[in-house]
Amino acid sequence: MSGGARARHTPRPRPAAKPFAPRGPAPLAGWRRWRWVAILVLAALIGLPLAHAILGEVAALLGATFLLGVLVGRWTAR
Repeated sequence: MSGGARARHTPRPRPAAKPFAPRGPAPLAGWRRWRWVAILVLAALIGLPLAHAILGEVAALLGATFLLGVLVGRWTAR
């Protein structure tokens, strides 16, 4: 045979889909969320004036904006 007249195999049925396992609580749920909020507030109250004194106003604000963006992006990433 030349290979053009091969017998076709019937496709195997797919296995049944497994149901998703229930997820636990959100990553920042409960008291852990408020701990991170407290850390962020303390870092802003201490870090911003310190960065302003060392680097200047524009650099301190740009650095704080960048850091806040990174933190919020990580907290909300899926």
